[in-house]
Amino acid sequence: MNPLKSTLACLALLASNMILPAQDAAPPTLQSVSLFVQAEPHQTLQGFGCSQVRNELLPEPVRTQLFDRVFGDLKMNILRLWVETGDKSEVAEMKQSFLKAYPDLHHLIDEARLRGIDTLLLAPARGEASPSEPKADYARKLAEFIALLKTELGVEIQVTGIANEPQGFTPTQVARCVIALRTELNARGLQKVGIIAPESASADALALQMIKAIKADPVAWAGLRGIATHSYNMAATPEFAESIAGTSKEYWQTEAGDNGHEDPADVNRATETAARFLNDLNQGVTHWIWFIGFLGSPDMNQDGDNATKLIIYDYRQQRIISHLKYDWFRQLRAAFPNGSRIHWLRAEPGGTLVFSYGDKPALDAAAAQRPDSGWSLGVVNLTGVEPSTEIARFRPATPLAVSWNVPALRAIPKLTFKVFRSSATARFVPAGQVVMHAGRITLNIAPRELLTLTTPPLPLAASH
Repeated sequence: MNPLKSTLACLALLASNMILPAQDAAPPTLQSVSLFVQAEPHQTLQGFGCSQVRNELLPEPVRTQLFDRVFGDLKMNILRLWVETGDKSEVAEMKQSFLKAYPDLHHLIDEARLRGIDTLLLAPARGEASPSEPKADYARKLAEFIALLKTELGVEIQVTGIANEPQGFTPTQVARCVIALRTELNARGLQKVGIIAPESASADALALQMIKAIKADPVAWAGLRGIATHSYNMAATPEFAESIAGTSKEYWQTEAGDNGHEDPADVNRATETAARFLNDLNQGVTHWIWFIGFLGSPDMNQDGDNATKLIIYDYRQQRIISHLKYDWFRQLRAAFPNGSRIHWLRAEPGGTLVFSYGDKPALDAAAAQRPDSGWSLGVVNLTGVEPSTEIARFRPATPLAVSWNVPALRAIPKLTFKVFRSSATARFVPAGQVVMHAGRITLNIAPRELLTLTTPPLPLAASH
C-alpha cells in the first residue's frame, strides 16, 4: 500500500468528521447615497406639539416632571385638545364630556403655557362617518362650543379642525363644512380662530381630493388657514406641498403616532418615527404634532396601548418610563427647532425619499438653517426595521455612506459640525466633530440609527 495514499486517506477521513466552527455571514456591503440640498429654503417649521386626550391627575412631583420633559424639553408650542362632536352631542353634552376628560383644565393649560405652549388646537372627535345632521347645524354647534370655551371658561382656541379623520365625508362635504364653520365662527367674533382641514388619517388620494375640493371653492379656500393630514404609514408626499404652492396656506401634520404595546427600548418604532418627522419636513410640513405626550399606565409591561405616548408613568413601578423615540425626538428637536427654514433635498439614489404605502426608502433626511443662523442636517437609516409587511416594506439592514451636498455652504472652505447619534443603545449621544469642506461631507450611518449634524451660529454673510 502506498504510504502517501494511506496518509492522505486518513487525513481526508479526519477532515470529513471534523465539526468546523460556523462561519459568520459576510457583513452587508456599505452603500453610498448622495443628498443634494436645495440652495433656497422652502418653508419654515412654525410649530411642534402633542395631544393630551385627557388630563390625568398624576401625583406630584411626577406631573411637573412630565410637563418639563414633554412640553419643555421638546420645545413644544402646540397643545391639541379633544371634544366629542357626534350627531347626538349638543353643546351642553360637548361641554360636559370635555370637562370630564379635562377635570383640571386650567392647570393643564397653564402648565403647558409655562413651558412654551402658545397655540391650542381643537380636535373635533366624531368617528369617521359624515354627519347625518345638516352641515350648517354641525358647524353651528362646533362654533358655539369654541365660543363657550372663551366666554365661560376663559380658554381661547387658536386653531380648529372640522373633524378628526373625516374618512366618511365626501370632498364636497369637507369644503361645505369649512365654509359653514368659517361663517359661524365669524358671526361670533371668532375671526382669529384658524381652520385646518381635512386632517385625514393618511396623506393619500382621498385627502388630496378633499383639498382640491376646498381649493376649487374660493369661499372655502379663503376661509382655510392650512391643509392638514396625519402621519402614520402614509406620511406627507410632494403632492400636498404642490397643492399649496404659491399660496400663504400652511401644512399641518396634526397626528403622528403608533399603536399597540411598545417596549421602552424599541428601536424599530424609534427609527420609523424619526423617519416620518424628517420626511414631513422634507415634504413641506410647517406644524408637526405627536398623538399623546404622556399618560399613566397601571402596568406598562402589560399595556396594550402605550405606544401612543412618548412617556409613561407606570403606577405599578411608580416611576416615569421614556420610550426610546422620546430621546430620538430630543435629538431631532435640538437640530430642528421652531423657526428652522427647511431646505428640501433629493437623494441619488432615492429621489424625494417619500415615506408612504409599500416600499420604504433606505433613509429619510432633512436640512435646515436654524433661527440662530446655524445649520442642521439630519438623517435616519431605515434599513433593517422590523416587521416588514405588505403595506410597509423595509429593506434589509445595510450601512450607508451618506454624502451631503449643500450649495448654501459652498462658500465656506471649512465648517465644523457637532455630531450626535442615537441607536438601540444610545440616546442622543455626542459623537465628536467633523469638518465640511466647501459644502460637502460624507458620514457613515448604521442600520436603525439617527444621525444629526449641527453648526454653531454663523455670521449672516457666511450663512447664505
